[in-house]
Amino acid sequence: MTSKLLLACARISGVLSVLALIAGCASAPGTPSTAQVEGLLVAAGFKTVVASTDKQLQQLPTLPPGQVTVVTQTGTNWFVYPDLARNSVYVGTQKQYQAYLQLRAQNNLPDVAPRASYFKQDAAMNAATARDASIPYWEYWPGFNSLGWD
Repeated sequence: MTSKLLLACARISGVLSVLALIAGCASAPGTPSTAQVEGLLVAAGFKTVVASTDKQLQQLPTLPPGQVTVVTQTGTNWFVYPDLARNSVYVGTQKQYQAYLQLRAQNNLPDVAPRASYFKQDAAMNAATARDASIPYWEYWPGFNSLGWD
């Protein structure tokens, strides 16, 4: 009788362990797909700008894939996300970026550590402010101000 009881306890313990493992994996947020990120960017108000010149197409792969990057164009910070498959970038302002971060949180997606990334890039941008107008590759894109933000 005791061996049957021990066997039953072992089986129950094994089943409970498997259920706990499944529940833990199901509740942990995963890395969002590119389609999810792009959908959130559009929902947050980012605009799509298609690379239409050779210079734009050459500059596009230099952006870090799968992440929003802060770039400065004519003294204004823009948040850009490359879409290499469509030869375009999603472009937003600080307002759209904050909306994107809120949508990520609402969808239980992992934090993108925006402050660490922003401050690192901000320091680099501050150092480059004096030479901002001479950075050639952003000259090849149209002024993002024309995208219709308030």
